[in-house]
Amino acid sequence: MKDQSKPKTARSYRGALIDDNYVLSLNIKWLGQICLLIAGLVYGYWQIEVRIKTLENEMVNANVEIENLLDKHIAQAEKETLELTEKLAFYEKEFNINPLSWGKKKRGK
Repeated sequence: MKDQSKPKTARSYRGALIDDNYVLSLNIKWLGQICLLIAGLVYGYWQIEVRIKTLENEMVNANVEIENLLDKHIAQAEKETLELTEKLAFYEKEFNINPLSWGKKKRGK
């Protein structure tokens, strides 16, 4: 004869008795849903971690590229400044518009 005191539920796993009057049963559908939820959360967390690491690497590469471009720009600006200084010195020497110094050129020769 079957034991009539224990309730039978569809698709459930009957756990061990904790107490004489307490029975722990777990629905298999709920267990599957909980497993899927945990798997989804772990996958989502993993995707976020991968994306953050990718962004960090891209940021490091961008910083290196910015530093290289900045160094190149500074070198180019220094070169242009030197050229402009040389041109200014040439124009000051050749095209002196100070009338008081015009005679000094002729006397110096």
